[in-house]
Amino acid sequence: MATVAEGAVPLLPVSLDEAHSPQKVMAHGDLLRRFVAGDEFKPIHMRIGIMGACNMRCDFCNFHSPNEEQFYDLFSFKDSIATGKAVGLLREFAANDGRAVTFCGSGECTIHPGYAEISRAGHEAGLRIGLITNGSRLGRPAVAEAVAATHTWVRIGLNAGTEATFNDITRDREQTFASFVGAVGRLRERAVAPDFRIGFNFVITRQNHREILEAARIGLDSGAHYVRFEPEFYSGLGHETIEAVMPQIAESLRQAAALSTDAYEVSVPKLDRGPMDQVDEVEGDFERCHYSRFVTAVGADGNLYPCPQVHLNSRYLIGNVLEQGYAEVLEGGPRAEWEAANPRRTDLCKSCFYRPQNELLEHLHRGQVQLDRALDSYAVEVPSTLHADFI
Repeated sequence: MATVAEGAVPLLPVSLDEAHSPQKVMAHGDLLRRFVAGDEFKPIHMRIGIMGACNMRCDFCNFHSPNEEQFYDLFSFKDSIATGKAVGLLREFAANDGRAVTFCGSGECTIHPGYAEISRAGHEAGLRIGLITNGSRLGRPAVAEAVAATHTWVRIGLNAGTEATFNDITRDREQTFASFVGAVGRLRERAVAPDFRIGFNFVITRQNHREILEAARIGLDSGAHYVRFEPEFYSGLGHETIEAVMPQIAESLRQAAALSTDAYEVSVPKLDRGPMDQVDEVEGDFERCHYSRFVTAVGADGNLYPCPQVHLNSRYLIGNVLEQGYAEVLEGGPRAEWEAANPRRTDLCKSCFYRPQNELLEHLHRGQVQLDRALDSYAVEVPSTLHADFI
């Protein structure tokens, strides 16, 4: 077996399943033509956190880490969007060209007492719905029924290969780990959406990196469509917390990748992402954040932000959509003022989670990639884009 030389960066198996492809923006030729022409259009995908609170306390959670105390300066576990206001916001988003919403954020959305009602209202408004969750409430009838009836996809935090490590990392008290195999299979069987996908996300840390292969096996046994591995990340540190064990991580991921089948994908995003702030080096060949033209984010504080990577940071606060209205913030003074104050990438965006999307959009904007030719090629390579509205 080949070994990694001391000091060398290990070669890692990088793959993204179809549902998480950064090229999905190419499925929206109408929007891309307006983008290239410099015309205005509204975001079609909203990422929203309706709760600041969470029923777990994961060791790697950015919002509770001392490494992020200055970055997420607006985070509060007390924040919550009331059910009626959340329903109204989703309806307003749908009425303003919105197509898809992902429930995520600083807290756990499914512990919101109105989660089922909010999900059903968004679905009735014509929105496709995705959920990023710790999975603790997926076995509860009200939540499970709403998810099966209304959701397009679900991504669950796995983060361990054994129950002992899972409980130690998450402080879970609800026997969540033991429920994964049964809950995932039941939701997959009962889901109404024909293109429904459910899978796991595993945040790699020093504490759990030895259980990567075990976690991949659990995902396979559960009936999940995929398991996605990504490294622990902090805005000021990047991946420094796991640099010492990257060779072992790389080997474990290679072994896990061997479990992939046509029905089960082992997905590994980019694992060498640098820190976002407190550094001088800028990553990526793009000058502005184009991705925020297509996708927007709302925090549990009710404020609109350009993307979930920087939400709950006061430098990126655009305006309060609950107090001022989504359309007014989006099209009125607040967004225009924010964009005028941030004409280029600022020091908080030196490393970008959406770098592939932004680089593609930058090349289209510059004319380095000819749009019609790119659209034709994409149509041949990807005849049908899975979950296209979740850009």
